[in-house]
Formats: sequence, structure tokens, C-alpha cells
Amino acid sequence: MSPIAPILERNTGKIRFAVDDVKPAADRLPTVFARSQFEQVLTTTLLAFSHDETFETIADREIHPLALAVHAAFSEHRPLVLTPDIIWLTIAQGVAQHINNNAEELRANFVSHQGKDKLVAEIDILPTLPTQWAEIIEQWTLLLRERVGADVYRLMECNFSTTTSITHIASHVVMMDAFQQYFDYVVLCVCGIPEISLLGTVADWQSIYDRVASLSRYNLGWWTARLLPICQEFINTAAGKPDRDFWQCIYKPQAVYAVDYMTGWLTDLFPYLRDGITKAPTVRNHVLALDRCKLPTRDNEEDIIALFGVPADGIALTALPMGISQVGFKLVDRSADRSTTLDLELIAGFIGVHQDLQRILQPEIGWGVRDRTDGFSQLLERIQQEHLTQPPWDRSRCRSNSIPRELVQMLERFDGATIYRDRDRSWQILPARLWEEYWDYDESPRFCACGVTPFIDLSDGRSIAYNFNFRSQKCWFFLGNKEKRFASSTLIATSPIELFNRMLAADGAYYFDEPNFQPSIES
Repeated sequence: MSPIAPILERNTGKIRFAVDDVKPAADRLPTVFARSQFEQVLTTTLLAFSHDETFETIADREIHPLALAVHAAFSEHRPLVLTPDIIWLTIAQGVAQHINNNAEELRANFVSHQGKDKLVAEIDILPTLPTQWAEIIEQWTLLLRERVGADVYRLMECNFSTTTSITHIASHVVMMDAFQQYFDYVVLCVCGIPEISLLGTVADWQSIYDRVASLSRYNLGWWTARLLPICQEFINTAAGKPDRDFWQCIYKPQAVYAVDYMTGWLTDLFPYLRDGITKAPTVRNHVLALDRCKLPTRDNEEDIIALFGVPADGIALTALPMGISQVGFKLVDRSADRSTTLDLELIAGFIGVHQDLQRILQPEIGWGVRDRTDGFSQLLERIQQEHLTQPPWDRSRCRSNSIPRELVQMLERFDGATIYRDRDRSWQILPARLWEEYWDYDESPRFCACGVTPFIDLSDGRSIAYNFNFRSQKCWFFLGNKEKRFASSTLIATSPIELFNRMLAADGAYYFDEPNFQPSIES
């Protein structure tokens, strides 16, 4: 039987216990203002933020804050705090990733309609304060509850003894993220750890166990089977029986080529990892496919090493999703003489790792609102709304570095489309299974030594192909003749966003046929 960890403090809703026999760090980690760091990660300015301007988090390395907190606690001997909200929000974001990655397969489990319905929140004045944005989010989630049902609503939200207004709202944004393939959101203005403190009651942790057990109905049995033993240990710990072996194996790092890998049970909290091209969490966590018959303990360390094999069978910290849920919405302002529409985005999840005066680390949950700065995503959304598109591709069946990141983003929204099909000149985006690279164009020192891949057929018999350099991540688009040959072909765009921007700006006309046409040549 595993030894019970020495209990240092215990009262209602909290247990603090010793984990490893190490000397706690005496110095504080450097900190920065949370808002400025979060904006740096997002590469944009927030219109609203859940925390005040003086709130600080430790300087991070663009790593999921839960993993960063555990990594810093383990490697630098710092105390750690975990709450039901932190663990459940991590799991709920994994559920949201699963639903978004399998939206059509799971549609009947959540909604009865096809396509996307609009959920409209109504306000009297344009929001400027976090409290006003919070009220809008609450409107949306109440509308969601009417559509997906109270059981799913209760399953997704944070409502534990440790839940704050901030974590409650953040969980609602995660819920909106989970169902954004079924709904559009609109706001209308008519006007190595010395100790761990586990917060929350036994009932809180039992609630998480019960929620996880119910997730298997959504084709998540491959994940929940690994989560349930972990959830049981949280229950045991909250009940006063922290298993020291279990908590010592939360992280289990192995340093390889200056990259931090983890192989402990923390890896099981992440069902999807970031795609190497798009950075979106669409790749199944390969560690979950390993036959780990029980959680690792120090008694079976050699067996676990043999099971995991090379450290690459762990997870690099940089492969974890960022722990941020993003939901786009439109704000329609009809309070003035003319109607204006703004494209905005809700951001929620983990904003960093907070450090208190006693040098104790805790992943911090928050939320914010920003302008939508991803122009290519907006172009794809416009194509979906205005033109005939096909269902998205199954990325798991095709792993290739020969497709540009933006075109992978397109395929994750639709695998094939007919643009301006009612016009004399249409654009037929082919399904990815028909994309085939071949050599057939005049090489130039400007372009890399690789072939072209036709992926758009034009109604006059010509084709458009791309030439992609994986190392530089640059992409060029060429116009082929009616025999679908690209030798001596015309360069018509130097990026996906230029191609689709000019296509839509020309209202379907073949802009490259204009007498004075020139592509925006990049250096």
C-alpha cells in the first residue's frame, strides 16, 4: 500500500501535504503584469480583461500555465496550489477541442439543427467595463442552455466551492467554444515540489469524477479511462489521504536536447496536442494510446520507463495547447443613425501562473475581449457564410508538412468549396484527397526547389497551384493553363491571404487577367 503523504494543514475545503523531501526555494520568481503578458501572448490589445491592471503572474514561456506551474514547482522546489476549477477547466477545454474536432459526428448529441444558428445577446449601451461583458457572456450561455440542455450546461460550467466570478465566466466561454461549430454569437446594441495545497471539498472533486464518467457518451472513452483514476486520487486527497507516490509522479520530466518532456500523469489531462503546422489543438495525445495499466509510482519506475520508451513518448511542454479558449462574435451597434458591425472575440482560460507572497504558485484563470485580428479566419468565415462549402477533412488521416498552415486552417473548416458558383467565372476548391504535388514550372532562385500542387479549378479550364517552402513557411500561387501545365506560369499571389482577399475583393472575377495585374511580391 502506498504511504499517505504527511499532512501539514487541513481544514474545510483545503488540505496541505508534503510531497518530496526537498528544501523549498527561498527566492521569488520574477513577475510581470498579467494583462501585458497576456496581450503579448495574444499579440493584440484587449478591450476588456478579467483582472485589474496590477495583478501579476510569473514570466512565462508561452507554455500552458498548469504545466508551467507544475514544472516550476517541481524543478525549483516551490509550493503549488490546485483547485477543482483549474483541473475541470483543463478537462473542459479538452472536451471543447474534441467537440470542435468532431463536430458533425457529435452534432446529434447536442443540437437538432443543421448548420449554425445565431444566438443573439441584446444590450442597451456598448460595453466598456468587464462587468458589462460578463453580463453579455451570461446571456449567451443561458441561450446555450436552452439549446443544448441543462444537463450539458451543468456538465461544462465551474460551480465548485472554490469557483469565483472570474472562473465561472471563464468556464462559460469554454462552453461557448465547445459549441461554436453549431452557433454564431452576436451581441446586438439597440441601443519537484515541497508541498501542494489542494483546495475544494470532497464533494467538489466527486463532482468532477462524476462529470468525467459521463463524458464517455461523447466518444471520449479513450480519454476518460485515464482520467478516472486521477480523479479518484483527488477525492482521496481531499478526504485526507494524499497518496505520496501519486503526487510525486505528477510530472516526471526528462530533459532531452534542451527540451523539457513530461511523462507523469499530468500528461493525461490533455486529450489533444498542438498541430505542428497550425498550432491548433487537433492532434490526439499519443501518450493516451500507451497501455498504462495503472498510474506510475516510484515503485514501478523502471516499468514506466520501459513502457514510455524514449523520452519522445512523453510530451514536450511546448506541444501542449495554450489553455486559451477563443470564441468569435459580432457586435451590431444600431444605437446611432447607421448600423455598424464589429468583429470581436472572447478569450478565456489560463492567463498565467500567480505567485503569492509565500512564493506559492497557482495557475490563474481569467478572460478578456479583443478585436479579431486574424484576417484569414475572417476570410474563411465569409466563404462559409456566402458560398457552398463541404464538411471539414479528417486531419488524422493525413499528416503532411507540404500543406501551408493557412490551407490546413481552411481544410479544418471545409474540405472543398464552390465559390461564385452562379457566376460565369467560378472557383472550385478541390477536396484535399485530390491534391497532388508534381514538377511542372520554370524554377527561379526566388522559389524553393519543390513542385506545385494544383488545388483550385477555374470554370474556364485553368487551374491554380501552390508552391510551399516548409523551412521558410512561404507560399506562392501560380496560374496554370487549360492543359493544367504550370511551366512559364504566372505568379498570382504570394500568400494565401492575398489570394483569397483578391478573389473576394474582385467579386469572383479573375483578377489576375486584368491588364495591369501585379502580385504583391514578398522578399
